[in-house]
Formats: sequence, C-alpha cells, structure tokens
Amino acid sequence: MVYLTGDTHNEFTRLSNKYFKKYDLEIGENDYIIVCGDLGLCWSKDKTFEWNCKWFAEKPYTLLWVQGNHENYDMIDEYPIEKWHGGKVRHIVRDKVILLERGQIFNIEGKTFFTFGGASSHDTQGGILDRTSCEFEFMVQRARSLYLPYRIIGESWWSQELPSEEEMQEGLLNLQKTDYKVDYVITHCCATELQNKIMSYVDGNSKPDILTDYLQELESKLEYKHWYFGHYHHDFNVDENHTLLYKKIISLDEQLPEYGRVPIIGMPKFKRNDMVVFKFRDDEKCGMIQIVDAYGTFEQDDEPSYDICVEEENCLYKHIRETAIKAIFDAFGSENMEKLMILIIL
Repeated sequence: MVYLTGDTHNEFTRLSNKYFKKYDLEIGENDYIIVCGDLGLCWSKDKTFEWNCKWFAEKPYTLLWVQGNHENYDMIDEYPIEKWHGGKVRHIVRDKVILLERGQIFNIEGKTFFTFGGASSHDTQGGILDRTSCEFEFMVQRARSLYLPYRIIGESWWSQELPSEEEMQEGLLNLQKTDYKVDYVITHCCATELQNKIMSYVDGNSKPDILTDYLQELESKLEYKHWYFGHYHHDFNVDENHTLLYKKIISLDEQLPEYGRVPIIGMPKFKRNDMVVFKFRDDEKCGMIQIVDAYGTFEQDDEPSYDICVEEENCLYKHIRETAIKAIFDAFGSENMEKLMILIIL
C-alpha cells in the first residue's frame, strides 16, 4: 500500500513503529511512504545522518520523497542518478530511502505518479547571505537584532530549490508521452492559484515563482485523480482534487477534512466559558471550557486541546482534543432546543 505525509525536517518520530501503533497504522513490508518534500535527511554528513540512515535501513517499508526547499542539494547531487519503476531516482539508503527526481513518472503498485519537488524558501526575511561577502557579519547581526530568519548560501540555502529549465522541459516531455494523463501528482509546493487560495486561509507569505507558475501550467493540461503536496505546514483538503499534508500520514485516496473543519495548532475553535459536548472514552458529556491549550499539550501536539468542567460531576476533564468536541448547538440541533435549555439550566 502507498501512504503519504508532509514535511519531516529531519525529525522522523512519525515514521516509527511507536507512532504507527499509536494511530493504528499497519505499515510494513511491501508498503511505501511518500514524503512530499522537506525530508531533511540530507542536510550534513554527521553522526546524526549516519544514525538515521541505519535506522531507515532497518525499517520494513520503503520511504520515497521529492525535494523540498529545506534540503542540502549539494549533498544530494553526490548520489548517482539511477532508474527505478520507470523514472529517475537517487538511492540515499539502498532500496529503503529513494529520492524521486523532478519531472518523472513512476509506476508503483499499478498506479502512475508524476513527481516534481522543490519550492521557494519563505523564511528568508533576514536575507540569503554569502559568507564570503565583506558584509556577512553585519547582515547576520542585523537579521538577529530584528529577529528575522536568514539563510546562508551553501549551508542552509541552495539555488537548486527551484528547478532548472531542463528539469521543467523534461517533465513536459515525459507527460507528453502519456498524453498528460497520470493517476497522482506529488509535489512540495503547488500551483500559483491554489497557493494564493491557501494563503488566504492561513498565516503565510508564500508568493508566486517560476515553479508555482510551472505547476499552474500543468494544472491546465494534466488529467489526474489527485494531487498531494506539502510545504505550507497544514493538513487539509484544499478541494476535492488537492490535499495539503504536514504531520498526518494517510493512505492513498484517504480523505482529510476541508479547511475550516480541521483543528489547527495555534488556532483553537473554542474559547473559555464555551458550553460544549465532548466524548470521553465511550461516553458523551456536556460541560464548560475552563482552559484552552491552543498549541496542544505535553501528551500531543497535533491539535488544540481543552480542560472542560462538568458541573454535575464536579469534575474537570483535562486535555480533551478538539476533534472530540462539538459546540453545544451543533451537537443538539435546533430540533432539540428544549432539551438543550433544560440541560444548560441544570
């Protein structure tokens, strides 16, 4: 089976057996997990990299990924191009961690996947700095004094984060061979119009560039079943054909909630003193929110959680996930308003 997830940034807890068991994911031998960019494994050749490679080599599944903007492209280029399942790849860990190159079409479990990694870094407000420049130290101090993120060329930023003309043309040529028909599209960023839509939803500053415009061109030509991408650090279906992934692991064709129906860290749906209905184990209870954990708790960091007081039990239920809670009017509906009012009075 094929599974997908978003950016990992060299933090691989969600790819562990412990995580799989926690979320009832049965991922094993002969399964694939596709990371939609910013894997972060190739960053520096140190003991952490060696340990992670050994860790992945022992996993039963095969990890596939496309490039993001948080990758060491010079390090990636040291691995030779090879052919795998119909397209060009680089084996970072032989047969266990495989980079799917840009503009390629792969046949995996009888389905076709078009891949095109890369994106513009959007955390460069302090500049993309050149260590060889005489102004380097001044620019670093300036960025730090203004609390602005910055990147250093060849150390934390590479121009290859955006594709070359050759890579874009190769993608078009490969798609022409299939009459622009594939089953799935895997990228890191997305097309310009879709990106603009996402930016209107969330707090972000991603702007159009050569790659989002290229993907926009593909949107007008491609016939596909579904498009998966990462980069924007949220998990939701943008529409019926596009899924934005971050921390979730989903199986191919599994649906996520649309934006507005999904809990988002830092953006709690409920506030203190709201009356809500929530599930606790197998019971449904009604109470008032006392504490809002907008960024989750020590037990979980996937969604906001709440401490809820159930007055008739004189009990405070702690760390209730947002997905287990409904606004009291949504839970009862207009047809049960009389029952609701009695419950509130009691």
